[in-house]
Amino acid sequence: MSDINKLLDELNILCESEENIRRLSLWRSDECGIRGETQWHGVPNYSVESTNPMPVTTECLDTIWQNALGLDLSRYFTDPDYFLEYYLKIKLRKFKDFKDDTPLTRDIPVSFGVTHEAGILGQEIFLDHGEEPSFSRQSIVDENTEFPESINFRENEYLQMVIGFYGKVKKQVGEEFNVIFPHWFRGPQGVALYIRGFEEFSVDLYMNEDLTHRILRFVTNVARDFVQWRSEYLDEPIARGDLFNDDIPIMSPEFYSKYFLPYEQELCDFYNGIYYWHSCGDITKHVPEIHRLSDITLFDFGVSMEYKGAGIEGLRAPQTLELRVFAQHHIQECSEEESKTYIRQIVEDCRKGEITRYVIRSSGMSVFLGVEKDLEKLMRWVELVREVQDEFIKSDNVTRMV
Repeated sequence: MSDINKLLDELNILCESEENIRRLSLWRSDECGIRGETQWHGVPNYSVESTNPMPVTTECLDTIWQNALGLDLSRYFTDPDYFLEYYLKIKLRKFKDFKDDTPLTRDIPVSFGVTHEAGILGQEIFLDHGEEPSFSRQSIVDENTEFPESINFRENEYLQMVIGFYGKVKKQVGEEFNVIFPHWFRGPQGVALYIRGFEEFSVDLYMNEDLTHRILRFVTNVARDFVQWRSEYLDEPIARGDLFNDDIPIMSPEFYSKYFLPYEQELCDFYNGIYYWHSCGDITKHVPEIHRLSDITLFDFGVSMEYKGAGIEGLRAPQTLELRVFAQHHIQECSEEESKTYIRQIVEDCRKGEITRYVIRSSGMSVFLGVEKDLEKLMRWVELVREVQDEFIKSDNVTRMV
């Protein structure tokens, strides 16, 4: 039996384990928490009124797995067999070692990170340089570009690579596992920045409004067309989409509302709602404008939003949140009591803002103290989150008894 088959067998066994059944019970089951990339973004199956602690989840950067498992990133994104082996190794290691609430599923997402959408549009991408996928900084759009009305996705050079990669993984695992073909999840602004260039597109916003809208119109059209093509290619219905917007904070809230919100709302309407709106940047000032989108299932308050309360105050209506904690600041380089103080602040902010469903999540962990020590701190942090939530629950129970 091959190593991959052994890993698949172990995954099958653990998927049916009592611990995984516990974890799965915490999440809504009508839509998978595995999105257009490999991390879990689930929606809690209950609210704070249940008096149960809200879920806690963890995640690490690939540098952790380079050290802990010998992951070779130059092969991970170019060799389907190698990708599958190490995706399974990472997935199983996290489930067995991280006693958080992230469940195991039989989903295996094929993902090429931030390069995916730009790659479809012709940007040169780099997958074998030993780091996360990246793309050329050379702009492929200028003032004289004439955008095509449509793209032949089946013959697209980049997608031919993706289709081959996906097909090999799918053949390896068989019908029992759900191999996920890459989604389009980058928002219009990010894709526009990548194909036009950060400096050039930023200047366009002030100096060339016509070109700005032409680029955004093209990107939005291609996003819709790709999603439609993907649906037909896989014979799958179009699901609620995601919007990944790491670059939103480099623009003002006013510019977001003027230039990007209308295109995001168009995609929201096309998808029949946004499942996960994400940004790693500090979007505190942008929250009121972002929350004008008509339907967001899970709203990410990312690692750069140190004070979650200010973002919560900007919400226009009740909202399920993923509250991400920057691992280095609040897990690796601080004491346990400092970690708990920060968690208490998050829980208090949610209570004050009447947030009834949320996920507390560690994010961005890289090697800082040494991989084993870092992972020990992460596993202890999960316990700290539960201890803090238990404090609040016990306090509430005492209050109700009085």
